[in-house]
Amino acid sequence: MGRTRVQVGDIFEIPLSNGRKAYGQYVFKDRKMGPLIRVFALITQGDVGIAELMAKLKDADLLFGPVFTGLSAAVRTALWKVIGHFPVQEFTYPGFLSVLDEEYKPISHWYLWDGETSRTLGQVLPDEYKHLELLVGWSPHDIAHRIETGENPYEQMIKEG
Repeated sequence: MGRTRVQVGDIFEIPLSNGRKAYGQYVFKDRKMGPLIRVFALITQGDVGIAELMAKLKDADLLFGPVFTGLSAAVRTALWKVIGHFPVQEFTYPGFLSVLDEEYKPISHWYLWDGETSRTLGQVLPDEYKHLELLVGWSPHDIAHRIETGENPYEQMIKEG
């Protein structure tokens, strides 16, 4: 496909080291935060047929919850490539954690962002929210790094909540 303009539903390829590839989908356009993407738990080596790949992606699990990123820039600069499209069905905005504290230490209050408003969760993060992502914009390079290593620089902070 190789389009440079992205649309909700687009599937894109994320190059990794050693010729491997990961795949994501543009799932929601947040008017305040920008493109929200999901990354599938499918990594391939070498060339894979598009039809076979798309069939696998429809049933693939996710590596982590949806995150915000500069998707348009990644595609426009050919860092990532749009390779297909399938409709986003039954998407539910996941909610995101946020804090207002400088450098995240110490955390004085946790907040839940639902896409429209922020609500206070308190000084201690309730366990039921510890699966959520932090409300940050991930660079495409940091997403590739996270895919390859599993490292999330905010994970410990959330876990300690």
